[in-house]
This record gives sequence, C-alpha cells and structure tokens, in this order.
Amino acid sequence: ATTAPDMASTAVPTATGSELSWTAPAHWESRAGSAMRKATYIIPGPGDTSAELAITAFPGDVGGDLANINRWRSQLQLPPIPASELTSALVRFEANGLAIGVAELVAATGNPPDRVLGGIVPFAGSTWFFKLTGPDTLVASERQAFIDFIRTVRTP
Repeated sequence: ATTAPDMASTAVPTATGSELSWTAPAHWESRAGSAMRKATYIIPGPGDTSAELAITAFPGDVGGDLANINRWRSQLQLPPIPASELTSALVRFEANGLAIGVAELVAATGNPPDRVLGGIVPFAGSTWFFKLTGPDTLVASERQAFIDFIRTVRTP
C-alpha cells in the first residue's frame, strides 16, 4: 500500500488564476479551503488548544494596510491606531520578489488572551492575507515558524 504524501510540507497552489504558493511547516495540519479561503492550517497546542492560520485573497488593497491592521485590532477588542503608528505596527520586508508586511497583535482581554500574527502580501492586483489566530502563548511560540513560512510565499 502507498501512503499519502505529507501535504503540510508540500507547496500548495491555490484555486485558479495568478496564485501564490508556499511551503508550510510539517507540524501545521492542512485543512480544506473554502469559498472564502485559499487554505487553512491548524496548529496543535498543549491540551486541546490550537491556533488557526487562514489564508485569503481579495481584489484590490481592501482599504489599505491601516484599515486592515485596524480590522484585526477590532477583532481583538483593541482600539484603532492612527496612520502615524502604522510604520511601527507593520514590519515590512521582501521575500521572493514580494513585498510582505507582518503585524503582531495581542488582545487586551480574554483568559487566555488571543494573539494574531498577520501577513499582508499584495500580488497581481489583489491582497493576500495570512492570519494566524489563537491563544497568546501558542501563537507566540509559533512566531518564528510563521515568519519562516511567510518567507516561503512565492509567485507562480
């Protein structure tokens, strides 16, 4: 009998058209995408905890970086930031010819509080979002894996 390949460590092209691809860490469990999502990964944590990485893409700039950061802040019950704070809230770098922005947010409330690591990647007239959400300590422990992962994102 043959065994299925380990999909979590395989580059996964998404839906149709000009799409990005990536290589996820082997311990991230791939789940089926959906109408809204290009891909989903579950990252198991201690006990019955887990974090979820949702990958989505939308036309245009979806309101721009500030609007997107403030949308994530709102989801964590954090107040919006002014444009003057965007440069400290969004770390920018380039990988594989793509301009990438990464934000890290921690909820002010909750027990345990949630943390979001979010990647914003403009590509071919769309904006791709790589949003890792889960318990603060679990997402914090996956920070380097997330950064390493986002650096694998590449064009067709």
